[in-house]
Amino acid sequence: MNDSRLLPVGSSPLEVAAARACAEIERTPVNIRALWNPDTCPENLLPWLAWAFSVDRWDENWPEGTKRAVIRDAYFIHCHKGTIGAIRRVVEPLGYVINVTEWWES
Repeated sequence: MNDSRLLPVGSSPLEVAAARACAEIERTPVNIRALWNPDTCPENLLPWLAWAFSVDRWDENWPEGTKRAVIRDAYFIHCHKGTIGAIRRVVEPLGYVINVTEWWES
């Protein structure tokens, strides 16, 4: 299909070239499922996936496995944010053991 037929007669060479380039883009295969999966997303796109998953803490120096695990756990953390289970899940991997006493337990 020639997309230049959709352009007005007086289109500039730049507009014609842009229309042709954009027509080629739709033929580029992109596996969207792989991009949105922390296990299959290319490593160079992990920071963007972390942003999309609203990861609270991100460090470029983490190993790849840690980055993927943090992104994978983001949904659970956001669903349970503020609960004792979520606090333990964030603090205990850092080597700390916490004991939480609720106001109604004291």
